[in-house]
Amino acid sequence: MVIICEDMATGERANHFCENLMHDLRETTVGIKDLWNFKVLDIPHVRYVAAEAATLADVVILALDGHAKLPDSIKTWIEQWGEQMAARTVDQSPILVALFNTSDDKQGAVASTRAFLGAIAEASGLTFLHTLRQPAVADLLR
Repeated sequence: MVIICEDMATGERANHFCENLMHDLRETTVGIKDLWNFKVLDIPHVRYVAAEAATLADVVILALDGHAKLPDSIKTWIEQWGEQMAARTVDQSPILVALFNTSDDKQGAVASTRAFLGAIAEASGLTFLHTLRQPAVADLLR
């Protein structure tokens, strides 16, 4: 698994998601799990290494706050990774998961990011899943 996270909070949520996924799959360990944040992916060499890791992964998780559009550097990274995945010779069907840390799916940033990731996934032969943070009970009662 490879996690690309916007910040520490989204990284923690993605880590928790991985642990729950492994528990649900009756796996005791995640195996290899790489964690990269948006800031380090601004560095070209790091972007390359992260893309290589993601190309080998079964699951790539993009953990986002959901309140802002994807930075151009991350869009570029995803496009490059998608091109690598489309050109692969192995019969591998990885999963791209977008975890949004918001419960508002009508937000412009969430909608545009979902559309962008969906297009990359379709062009690259990836399975694309996305999930929103479930609102807290107190939020529902407001």
